[in-house]
Amino acid sequence: MEPAAGRASASSPAESSQRRERAAIAAQACETCRSRKSKCDEQRPKCGLCRRLNVECQYREPQPTKKDKTLVHILDTLNTMNGKLDVIGKTVSPNSFVFDMSSTMSPTSQHSSLGAMVTAPERVGQPQRPRLFPHSQTMDSEIPQAYEHLTTPHKILLWPYIYMHLTAAGTDIQVDLEYVLQEGTPWFLRQEMAMHPNILPALPSFGQGTGEQVLIFNGQPRVLFPKLTYEIMTNYTTHYFSTYNVLFPIVNYKEFSQDLLPTVARHGFGEGDMESVLVLLVLALGQVAVEGSYGQRIDVNEGGRRSGIRGGTAEVPPGLDLFNEARKRLGFVNTQCNMENIQLHLLTALYFEATARHLDFWRATSSAALACQVTLKCEPMDWDSPKGCQMKRIYWSANLIENWYHFDLDLPRTGICDHEDQVPLPGDNFEESRQESQSMMCFLAMIALRRHISRIHQIIYEASSSRAEQNEDYGGPPVHVIQELSHQLDSWRHLLPAALQWSDEERFAHPDDGTPHNPKKMMFVPDEGPGRAADYRFNIEISTAQLRSRYYYARFMMYRPFVYKAMHFPELMTAADAGYAGACLQAAMLWPICMSPCRDRKRLLPVLFSWTQNFLGVLLILRTTTEHPALIRIREQYCDEEEFKLTVLLLLDWIIDMKQMEGIGAWGWKVLKQLYPDALEAAGRFAS
Repeated sequence: MEPAAGRASASSPAESSQRRERAAIAAQACETCRSRKSKCDEQRPKCGLCRRLNVECQYREPQPTKKDKTLVHILDTLNTMNGKLDVIGKTVSPNSFVFDMSSTMSPTSQHSSLGAMVTAPERVGQPQRPRLFPHSQTMDSEIPQAYEHLTTPHKILLWPYIYMHLTAAGTDIQVDLEYVLQEGTPWFLRQEMAMHPNILPALPSFGQGTGEQVLIFNGQPRVLFPKLTYEIMTNYTTHYFSTYNVLFPIVNYKEFSQDLLPTVARHGFGEGDMESVLVLLVLALGQVAVEGSYGQRIDVNEGGRRSGIRGGTAEVPPGLDLFNEARKRLGFVNTQCNMENIQLHLLTALYFEATARHLDFWRATSSAALACQVTLKCEPMDWDSPKGCQMKRIYWSANLIENWYHFDLDLPRTGICDHEDQVPLPGDNFEESRQESQSMMCFLAMIALRRHISRIHQIIYEASSSRAEQNEDYGGPPVHVIQELSHQLDSWRHLLPAALQWSDEERFAHPDDGTPHNPKKMMFVPDEGPGRAADYRFNIEISTAQLRSRYYYARFMMYRPFVYKAMHFPELMTAADAGYAGACLQAAMLWPICMSPCRDRKRLLPVLFSWTQNFLGVLLILRTTTEHPALIRIREQYCDEEEFKLTVLLLLDWIIDMKQMEGIGAWGWKVLKQLYPDALEAAGRFAS
């Protein structure tokens, strides 16, 4: 793995010739030189001839290349999609008739095979709502209040059918659910706090016992660590830019590799020096990327299975010595509000998330988001300048991260999303290679998809008038809203560039990223075995898995109210309702993010906490489809049995891995091992 800039510098003469040819094509002579048919030196704002003649110097707009046109089209499409999504919230109120369960709905998805499975709806009268659990008056009265204080993935725990089965599973779980009823999602946050009651250890420290060398640079003392050679630093740099920076493009590779790293390598690390802290954080994440991909696996001793977490231990993660050196210096520059400070906080956040310290991750991201807002308000920004281009990427990275932890943990937002209209979308720097362009396309697609997922949460689950998943005053799924959201999601998928397109039947295949691969070999498989995981350049396997899994997550969330209806009001189900419940179950099958090679590189996956929260809910729903009569029929009609069993196995495998690093993972395993008593035996598939 190596970043694109490094490959460019080592390119062949033929490639260099092609670049020179493209540069010659892109060169623009001014209008004066064109009219005189003389060679233009292309200086700005005036070329040499125009200065001598003292005339106005005008340049034509450069003609866009094919790659330019592709990315411009993507940006235009994203803006169009965002505008259409905004219309939903402005024109469709949760109080309107669209929340009437008697309304009918027809599937709109033409791209997916799911839509073809749904038959025309049968009109069914609405009898008086039966009391689901006549003996449980307390539960019926308490759940609606508690339900409003839970995030969307946690709401499943209080579905009456699931709640009754969980309370019957054991005394410990029943007590826990009583606390969930009282506290809501904050109870889950307390599990995270209990899992990590202390800060990351202050030791090891990279400088300790290494015979560090003290230098003076610009009148300030700086240190060099003999053990930290330039070769090691460039290796960690390469791995950082080939992994974490692909998913969240926080640091500019050219500036880092040509300026920051050589300066620090030559003159040492300073105390109150932002560049020194930034380099240390990049190196720490680079070491996590190396050991998280190829290091020793953490042994969890569960049925002899093979852990998907590599590098260090749950308490002492890889790269901690470098991270500690950064933490020593971070306090000196912690409170400034500029682009460099935002980068430091975001890099710190990524390290905390790689160690599954989710609240530390949130605190660091919040600091970055607040500093970003102050910078946007107080510092004039030329969005077309190199700094402006980088600021766009930083802003949208912080905005993406903040939304995920708000959806799943209900942690406070800083208001960074209020600046979306002020900050242009990134991706208008057309100097990248094809692989870098592919990464930027993924990033842009995630921005648009996040906007759509946000609408699903706000309109279906967070609206005060929505009763799509509540027994009291049950209103049924908001069918017309879901119809519009489904149409928008399908439009998003249709408009993806060809390099990101996939079909449901080929959701495990390689993307068309221009790299050679065996078309018969899938990128995503249930298990690659105990050997070394396949290497993909530019983190393409994780960015692809994230994009596709988030799409199916969106479909799952969108159709989930129909599963609730089938579970609690089967007598009110229409044929169309059953089809949409089936679409929800299908969307939950085999998300690439839980399959190999991602399975064996969990430290490199973005927002780990989000997947764990949702996998717990998916497993609870899948368990009910093995015993609830209506859901059994729907699952048998719409889901492949082998895919169903494999999905359960992969999601349980994820929970087993994360239970030693996450509070919600530990509690989830306590619940699931009683619902899936053969889980440990099944996990033997991943034996060492």
